[in-house]
This record gives sequence, C-alpha cells and structure tokens, in this order.
Amino acid sequence: MSEHICVGVDAGGTSTVAASSREGVFWQIERGGPANACAIGVDGAAAAIAETVRRASDGMEPAALYVAAAGAGSPQIARSLERSLGAAFPSTRRLAVAGDTEAALRAAIPAGPGVVLIAGTGSVAYAENGERRVRVGGYGFLAGDEGSAFSIGFAAVKLLSRVYDGRARADETTALVERVLECGDRDALLSALYTAPIEVAKIASLAPSIIAFAGKGNRAATKILQTAAQELGDLVRSAAQQAGLAEASPSIAFAGGLLRENNLLSFLLETRVTNELAGAAIVRLRDEPARAALRFAEMLG
Repeated sequence: MSEHICVGVDAGGTSTVAASSREGVFWQIERGGPANACAIGVDGAAAAIAETVRRASDGMEPAALYVAAAGAGSPQIARSLERSLGAAFPSTRRLAVAGDTEAALRAAIPAGPGVVLIAGTGSVAYAENGERRVRVGGYGFLAGDEGSAFSIGFAAVKLLSRVYDGRARADETTALVERVLECGDRDALLSALYTAPIEVAKIASLAPSIIAFAGKGNRAATKILQTAAQELGDLVRSAAQQAGLAEASPSIAFAGGLLRENNLLSFLLETRVTNELAGAAIVRLRDEPARAALRFAEMLG
C-alpha cells in the first residue's frame, strides 16, 4: 500500500519552498529555485516547482499537492501551471494551484479577518474579511510591484542613469549598480538594459544592499526606501479599506524577503501603516507560508 503524502508549496520570484507530510505527520521542507511564472515563464516555473516537490516527497508522487505561486493570481497562469504540474505528477489525485497570498496570510493569521503584505521580488497586498477577498497590486514588474525588491533595485538603476547625465552624484548605491550590471558608462548601461530581456532577479538582488546602505545613513538609498515604504503602505491601506477593515483595528501581516527581518524599510512601513490605520496590529509570520500551503494540501485529501 502506498504512503499518503501531501505537499504544500510556496513558489516565489526568489525561491521555491515545499513542505511535506506523510500519513498526516509533518515530514520535511525542501528549497529550490525561483518559480514566478510572470518572470521566467510557466514552463520554467513548473519545472522548478516539480523538482522541489520531488525532493520534498523523496521522489514519490504526492496524493495531494497545493501550490501557492507568485504570478498565479492570474487564473490563466494558475490553469497553465496546474496542467503542467498535472503532467509531471499524473498519479496525484488532488492538485490545486493558486496565488501566494492566501497561504502567506494564513501563515501569520491562521483564521479570521486580516491583511497580508508580501514584499519580495514583487509586491502585493491581500485581505480577507468574512466572504470578502481583496487583492491589491501584484501586476508584475512592468505595471506594478511598487515598493518591491525589483522596484527598489530599479530606482537605483535610474539613479545611475542620472549620474551618467550629470544630474546626480555617484555614491555607493550607484557603484553597486555598476558592479551588478557590469556597466561603467551610458552605453554599457543601455546595453545591459535593452540588448536582452530584462533580468528581474538580478535587479531585485540590489535591494538588500540598498537597504543596508540606507541603514548606515546613505541619503540616496534612504530616499529610495522612503518611496518604497509609501508605496507598500498604499497597498495595505487600499486592501484594508476595500475589505471593510480600515476602521476595525486590523491585523496586518508582513511577509516576503524584504520584510523578513527588521530594517529601515520595515520600520518606515510599520510607522506609516499604524499611523494611517487606527489600532492596526502588525503581525510577523508564525510559520513558513509553505507550511500553510501544506495544511491546504491536507484539506484537499
């Protein structure tokens, strides 16, 4: 008789995390590469997810699989990922693919109304209040992702362009961009940005250093973070208002790589949110979002 294995997955723009249980008992967590279908395509995302799931289940096909994936807030992307994963795991009886917001919310606030802000490579806010489900942001790096790691990194890229034009002064922030993008002048920057598809992960990778520079008092980096905190706060406020939670002392969960640790960005954001939403309580993640996805998988069967 085969073992009953369930797997829950949190698939983001930086990494994929899969948590598994065997016969209803938590088993293990495995980590893999990035799996945001909006950034690397459905095939690439499905491959990264499938590889991580196989490691989490020791190569066995799970009976139930729930995937919370960045980019899968789009029904079309969710269906495409579900088809690809169904082909990868033909014996899996229960399979569901959804956006990453619900699992992130329930990793911090197990039940009841609340708002979660996910700020990683991209950004999105999500609120639940009874039957209300509200999603704000999450439009990807071209049309949204305000305040995200990509947004912070790209603000530094734009600062470098102004340096090359003589409209801004070079500093450690712009020197970082030059190192990461391997450019030293205007032409090299244009080549790095436009001769190939934009490398979202590479630009997003600038964000941790920019946050660190701001923490040491760098003016340009601090200005970038102030803008990011304002934009992330706008996402939270809009989600809370639309869900009817703005006047209800809501619980606000911070999730995603940018907000995992206390830093200047999280301080600025928390100050903004608590000033704008009376009685708001900031909640940190109690568990890995993949563990919440695993609970959803177990409920599937």
